[in-house]
Amino acid sequence: MEETQDAGRSGLGRFAPRSFRGAIVASTVGLMTVAMVLVVLGIQVVLEVAAQRDIRQVLDDRTDAMVRVLQQASTDRLTVPEESLQPGMVVYDGDGRRVAGSVASEVRDAADGVATTDVVRTVSGGEEDDRLLGTPFTTPSGEGGVLVVSQETAPYERSELYALIAAVVLGVLVIAATALMALRVTSQALRPVTVMADRAADWSEHDLSHRFALGPPTNELAALGATLDGLLDRVASAIRSEQRLTSELAHELRTPLTGIQGSADLALLRGVADPAVREDLEQIAASAREMGAVITSLLDIARDGTTSGREQCHVADVVPALVAAAGGRLEVVDRTATSTASVAAPAGLVVRAVAPLVDNACRHGRERVVIEATDHPDHVELVVRDDGDGVEEGVRATLFEPGVSRRAGGAGLGLGIARRMARSFGGEVLLGDGPGGAAFAVRLPRR
Repeated sequence: MEETQDAGRSGLGRFAPRSFRGAIVASTVGLMTVAMVLVVLGIQVVLEVAAQRDIRQVLDDRTDAMVRVLQQASTDRLTVPEESLQPGMVVYDGDGRRVAGSVASEVRDAADGVATTDVVRTVSGGEEDDRLLGTPFTTPSGEGGVLVVSQETAPYERSELYALIAAVVLGVLVIAATALMALRVTSQALRPVTVMADRAADWSEHDLSHRFALGPPTNELAALGATLDGLLDRVASAIRSEQRLTSELAHELRTPLTGIQGSADLALLRGVADPAVREDLEQIAASAREMGAVITSLLDIARDGTTSGREQCHVADVVPALVAAAGGRLEVVDRTATSTASVAAPAGLVVRAVAPLVDNACRHGRERVVIEATDHPDHVELVVRDDGDGVEEGVRATLFEPGVSRRAGGAGLGLGIARRMARSFGGEVLLGDGPGGAAFAVRLPRR
């Protein structure tokens, strides 16, 4: 049952407007459509009632006029003046025999059936839906008869059809005009909100010192501005707290870490006879340097958590540092010459975002690491590929989380730091599929 409801909601969601403006326009058009349908139906009902009333009125008038003529002409016996008998009129005697007149062949049987009536009766007959009115009368001589009058209803039905078409066309025009008006009004009303949202997003990423400062919340926009100002204040406070905490932790960790690395290097310089001890000291020194690089990256993220976007670089500016990050462990193939676009970030931050990916490729590759670059309209995509065994399926979804590594034995810190560093200047790090290995794509925003 829940699955059915979820499927129904997801199906309805595909047809729901994706914007608030679209929802307003859709609801307005829907209400106007319902209103116009009701108006058109109401007009048709009124026209139908009026047409039936007019047809009956015509039948009554023609019948009254002819009955008076028959009564005046039939002083001794039933006499029908031919010159006074109009088309569509038939006079029957008291026995139901036709005396004079004629009607259309399609309604002749219906007229004969009405001829035996002793009360006023209206019937429909024939393919053209003619209306018949049978009226009994008595002449001054005492003879009885029935006058049957037919009236074609096609002209009235055509008038109703034309009125329906005109009402439908008018309704469509009214609905279209309503949609355009609603779209224009909502666009003008929501434009300030869109501008404020874009500015707030830009300020939250690049400069948290800006505020709307629209004054007291006397209207909806001023209230929204005050809310966004408060939100920016809280974001700025949270970022400052994070920067302060990260900076303090980095400084506190650097002192003992420097001591560890210095002691290990000094012991190596003095010389160690035992190969096992020397290997342990080299591992301690390498781990200390790696941890120092991580701390430096975290400190840079804290200091440059929001970049101004005014600094820029090119891919060619960062490739030498990326090659140096490989440390000669594997061959680095540079295929970035085709990229000429400007990246909206300083070269140092770009290097710190991509270098962990190069180091990761060197750890898991076999012979070479390939660095490729492609320019797109809004970003530059820098891809780091290796020829290793790829990424295990079980860790692909959580690969960028702290403590998760491609293979057993890794610390699982470099990829998460790379993504966080890239996001600090509006970029992103994504996992792709490489031929026979892993591929990490870094999307760098263009200036």
